[in-house]
Amino acid sequence: MNKRWLFFFFAFLLLPIIVWGQSIQLADSLFKTGQQFDERGQMEESEFYYREAYQIYRNFQDTTSWLEAGKEYASAMVYRSKNEQALELYQQLLKVDHPANDTYNRGDLYNSMGWASNRMGKPDQALSYYEQSLPLAEKSGDKELIGVVYDNLGSAYHRKGNYSKALEFSQRALPYFEEIDNQSSIAITLNNIGNIYEALLLYDQALEYYNRSLDLQEDIGNAHSLYSVYSSIAGVQFSLGNYDQALVSHQKSLELARQTGTPSSIASALNNIGLLYKRLGEYDKALDYYQQSLAMKDDMTSPQSIAVTTKNLGMLLWEQGKTEKAAEHYREAMELRKQVGNPYDIASSLNTMVTLELENKNFEQAWEYAYQIQQIGDSTDSYSILEDAATYAGHIHEAQGKDREALQHFKKAHAYSQFLPENKQLASLQNLARQYHKMNSDSALIYGQQVIDIIENNRSRAGSVSELKTGYFQKHSDFYIELASWVLQYKKDTSRAFELVEQAKARALRDDLAKARQNIDQQLPEEVRVERNEKRNTIDSLYTQLDITSDLQEQSQINQTIQTAELELAAYENELAEQYPVIQKVQSSEAINLEQAQSLIDENTAVLQYAISDKDLLIFLICQDDVQLKRVPIAEGQSIDSTLTQQVAGFRDAILSNAPKETLQKHSKKLFGTLIQPFQQQLKNYEQLIVVPDGALAYMPFEAILQNNRYLVEDYHIKYVPSLTTLTLLDQSRPEKQNDLLAVAGSQFNENTSEVSLNSTGRLTSLPSTNMEVDSIASHFQQKAILKDDLVTEQNLKNRLRENSYQYVHLATHGIIDESQPGRSGLALSSGDEITPSSIEDGMLRSSEIFGLNINSDMVVLSACNTGLGKVVKGEGMLGMQRSFFFAGASTVVVSLWNVYDRSTASLMNEFYKALLNEEMQESWMDTALRWIGWDESLPFGLKAPAMRQAKLQMINHPLFNHPVYWAPFIVVGR
Repeated sequence: MNKRWLFFFFAFLLLPIIVWGQSIQLADSLFKTGQQFDERGQMEESEFYYREAYQIYRNFQDTTSWLEAGKEYASAMVYRSKNEQALELYQQLLKVDHPANDTYNRGDLYNSMGWASNRMGKPDQALSYYEQSLPLAEKSGDKELIGVVYDNLGSAYHRKGNYSKALEFSQRALPYFEEIDNQSSIAITLNNIGNIYEALLLYDQALEYYNRSLDLQEDIGNAHSLYSVYSSIAGVQFSLGNYDQALVSHQKSLELARQTGTPSSIASALNNIGLLYKRLGEYDKALDYYQQSLAMKDDMTSPQSIAVTTKNLGMLLWEQGKTEKAAEHYREAMELRKQVGNPYDIASSLNTMVTLELENKNFEQAWEYAYQIQQIGDSTDSYSILEDAATYAGHIHEAQGKDREALQHFKKAHAYSQFLPENKQLASLQNLARQYHKMNSDSALIYGQQVIDIIENNRSRAGSVSELKTGYFQKHSDFYIELASWVLQYKKDTSRAFELVEQAKARALRDDLAKARQNIDQQLPEEVRVERNEKRNTIDSLYTQLDITSDLQEQSQINQTIQTAELELAAYENELAEQYPVIQKVQSSEAINLEQAQSLIDENTAVLQYAISDKDLLIFLICQDDVQLKRVPIAEGQSIDSTLTQQVAGFRDAILSNAPKETLQKHSKKLFGTLIQPFQQQLKNYEQLIVVPDGALAYMPFEAILQNNRYLVEDYHIKYVPSLTTLTLLDQSRPEKQNDLLAVAGSQFNENTSEVSLNSTGRLTSLPSTNMEVDSIASHFQQKAILKDDLVTEQNLKNRLRENSYQYVHLATHGIIDESQPGRSGLALSSGDEITPSSIEDGMLRSSEIFGLNINSDMVVLSACNTGLGKVVKGEGMLGMQRSFFFAGASTVVVSLWNVYDRSTASLMNEFYKALLNEEMQESWMDTALRWIGWDESLPFGLKAPAMRQAKLQMINHPLFNHPVYWAPFIVVGR
């Protein structure tokens, strides 16, 4: 044989060995890479590399490596919620007949099968596998495996609701891990023990274990384990009512869950954030997070996990009045929880079923469900479940008209609640207070005050972001009005009733104004302010991208990015509050008392303050030397809130449809009778009115109410304030160097203005009369700056406001209102260039941006459409642009309550400024002197409201513009 053929013969024989060696080397490399991703908790990547390694090992019959890679591949699939596929692979591996599949390996496989079953919500199946694993683990002598099986047994019993056994097994696991110094397993077990204590409502002990686990996990750096412990900490903080701390932990847990690529973890984090936002009253955000969570969970097989979000979504829908849809979710969650068999979860779903049957007046079935809750409470010794059982028994008796029996059950519920955290006592105290009031007992006042104390305490922990405090408080503001009504009934204490009403008004605005007055933001380091602004600008840019794209997939991606960015900003604000003492020291503005309120007003001024709840309407008439209070009675079964809302809507519709005076008189009759007539005689002694509206009244111009063929504005100067306390926080701005006027005429709107501003509502119309309006106004001033035509850009306006100080700022342009996102409302200007995703400005001066300006003006006039509108929130009032300008330094804001006509507006505004600058309208030198030396401590009523009245009277006498549709929308708010 020649040498060449001999070479090819031996090469052919050696080729499989070379290929085998190279493939095994590749598989080893893939497996090692999978381990590296696994250690970091990045399960999506680890699954890929383990799978590739496993297939190569199996193809080349390397059984030892095949078994090892197969186990890791299956475990990665469990983390990725591919539980059925993982179980199938575990079972295949268990059947492999090979020395490598020894006692330890089979014990490990049974343990893994139990772990997968438990994550699927099948704790009984999991226990069966763990019980097969434990003797094999003990026989192998491997301390780590023994510890893992014990801890997993604890988790399975936890899922079944047997907390004593769960605690016993998890605690037995710890010594095994400590003996071999396995820090990762110690950390996981500490977290699991914390979970058990949390389920037992022993929150201090739970936090202790969570924090011990966190210290270890941060050193290890595994994203999945860190996700678990942050999620656990967030849960405890939520239960304790520490919502700001919960938000920070939830944000971190979601970020870590996304790093792991684990669907079940991401879905759980989304659900938890939804639950937090729901508690804080941010229902739209909560709904979005729930739906995202459920969409991911539908791809998984754990009925328990799906049941959690299904029930949460049902409760959200219920609170929104969507009872039929909510009922579907309640029933679905109940069936899913029956499959799992956890008594605590079943009790939770039974609560919703009682609520459902009560709504349908099916008392027999409601009693059956309440009895089942009682049985679970007795068998588990759970004070929380026993409180629920007593509460629902009370509600059933109440619905059946058995008040004394209901009271006894509410007392029992309150007794159980004393063993629970403070915020868990709130509902039982409210039930007890209301039942005592129903029985005409002044004990309602004692328990009612305890409710207020808890609300106030929890509100302070709702977060540093004002929207979160607003969301939390709006659910409870009605109770302040309710308690004020009781105070009047039992104590005849007008002063205390006023304090409660004032306490319930404009809380977030008061906090923001107090923060602005103390220059808190300016005391933060420059780099912090820059970073905060960058985060806010990022969110604004994302919204701009959302507005200009029509691609549905891209919109979905941007929406998710926006959610993440907003969550991160809220968490960042809360972290700043923890980090910087100057924020912690901010002095929250206390509500003024009645005596202080009287000292604010002069002898010619009266205040009409309204307070509306579902059951009560309280009206205060406050004068310098007198206070009177009326409680407007309502018919049984009616809601004063909804009644007034309908009446205001009818009145506004009549004005907007240009209805004749007779029609306006008809709509005015009920409103006048309810809101003005109780004090008609007393009001004749005053010429100036300060109106503090509430609820739907914030949408109504009182000036246009007709009585005896006269509009109210014909008899009174009228201005509005969110609350009397906020009036004390609005400074009369008098900078040393201040120009007279900055006037902006948004007359022309092109493609660089309308696309972002309106999105689906079409192109903005031009406003040719705004140029005439601005020119006529400017003619009354010496020092002035005017922006018209191409100069009306967002950047130009911001630069003017940053670089100069103006006594009056007049903005005549379109206003765009976004009730779902009040911070997105704004004034339409121009971006200056074509808008792209990278544009610095989008042509809208938004409310969120106005907050960051330092306007420091005596008055800002928003001569645009709907600038006084926004989202009305209970306990907060109108979330409109006026609030942003107040925070930025304006002491008075003139806004509109509906779409205005530009020609009539130009005429009105010219008359307004003429009257304002008229010497006859100036305050007398005697009044000024008395205030200067301190003999008169009242706040001057100011010149703006009288000037606005003069302008409106001119319009009423105008042959073309005498209808209130032209002159009534503009109102004066503030100083």
